[in-house]
Amino acid sequence: MTEDQVRAERMTFTLMRCALACVMITIIGGASSILFYIEQIAKFLNGYGIQFQNLRPLHTTFASAWIFLGGVACVHRYLFSAIASPTPGDRKRFRFQMVCWGLAGAGICLTLPFGLSSGREYLGFHPIFSLLILAGWLAFAVTFFKKVSKGFFERPVYVYMWGTGVLFFVFTFIEGHAYLIPQVRNYPIADLQIQWKHCGTLVASFNMLVYGALLYLGELVTGDKSYARSTKAFVFLGIGMLNSFTNYAHHTYHIPQDHLIKWVAFVVSMIEIIILVSIFNDLRRAIAKTTPTDRFTQTTRYLAIGRAWSFGLLALALLISVPPLNAVIHGTRVVMAHAMGSEIGIDTLVLFAFFSFVIEDAFSRCWRTQAWLRHIDARRLINRLNGSLIALFLWLMLDGLVTGITRAQSMPLPEWLAKISPMATVVLGTIHAYYLLRVVHDLGMMLKRPVDRRRLECDVFPDYPVPPRSLLPPPSTKNISSGIGDDVGADHV
Repeated sequence: MTEDQVRAERMTFTLMRCALACVMITIIGGASSILFYIEQIAKFLNGYGIQFQNLRPLHTTFASAWIFLGGVACVHRYLFSAIASPTPGDRKRFRFQMVCWGLAGAGICLTLPFGLSSGREYLGFHPIFSLLILAGWLAFAVTFFKKVSKGFFERPVYVYMWGTGVLFFVFTFIEGHAYLIPQVRNYPIADLQIQWKHCGTLVASFNMLVYGALLYLGELVTGDKSYARSTKAFVFLGIGMLNSFTNYAHHTYHIPQDHLIKWVAFVVSMIEIIILVSIFNDLRRAIAKTTPTDRFTQTTRYLAIGRAWSFGLLALALLISVPPLNAVIHGTRVVMAHAMGSEIGIDTLVLFAFFSFVIEDAFSRCWRTQAWLRHIDARRLINRLNGSLIALFLWLMLDGLVTGITRAQSMPLPEWLAKISPMATVVLGTIHAYYLLRVVHDLGMMLKRPVDRRRLECDVFPDYPVPPRSLLPPPSTKNISSGIGDDVGADHV
């Protein structure tokens, strides 16, 4: 690798590691929050001044940060591999954006647990950290548009998606701070309308990054560059852009607004999900043509699971958008299940697929790393991650439906649900968090010391091919990360 290629890879890997760190903080914040569902534990933690309302924003903030940073990592991979190597100016802006985001992340971690919060949804941290986040994002935006500006109108659709997401984040992030203006803060209905709109559009901005990453990944895996320039892809872009401005409305039936807005939001949002499902299907067929059916890769496995989740969430989205049904489930754990299913079952799985591909591509001649990526244990871990998410999702759905129906009938919560709900939520949430942490840990270990790994795995035996899967040794992230040359030589012999 040339020096410029090493620098570009280092920048992408840095973003990937930071994104995975956000997942870990998200899990810690979520695991701490669900402990409050158990009354005895909640009283114990409250006695030490630890409050639920201080921990939940930690979970939601870094869940959003994970998806944004993961998307930004995908964008950097494209900018510095498909367009041009990073210039000195690019590297300076990169250092600036990472310093800004690092300071903001550290400040949020230190202040939220102690109650220094704005009290807002998705922007629960103190507004001072918003300035750092925005400054870093603007630096990233400058790098992005400088790289793609030449020949912009000949670029594939995912570049347009990323550009839309980059600009839309700036708009919606600033909009989310409208509560700082007295004329908004002093009028609760207007404040609530803006806050709900901001929540929906903020999600839409990172969806544009993830959907672009999905199309870019499909191009990398299949080698087919025509799909990202097809009519369907650009229709998806147009629907996604329109949905970015309207998708919040069919979740806000309880807020005063024109019915036309609700209908437009409902129709556009459903069309976007249908096209997303169609794109997943197209990618599955394209991958099946280019990848042997007996060749397991983590990338294709994550994409296959993401496709299944997109079907399930499409059905759920259609149901909960029907006004009478929405009135029943609003404020219950059905909404939590839908949000968690979307962010993990689609966004997170797409990013995991992309990260796996980048690692596989970066260490294509490192046979020990390839062994880990294709080993049966990796397949089992992904399946268990998916199974634990399904179990948690179904439980939240059941809990929310029973709660909503009994509430609509002005009846008390069933005794059996009141007894088992807290413990069931904690147990299933903990199991899923465990498997999610294992995936994050393994991906993180693959990103450690890439130069050493290539030297020890590739350069020691530069002409040694990847052995058949049946001959591969069990994966050992310990050996991979420790870089012990004797281990590599001994296994080779």
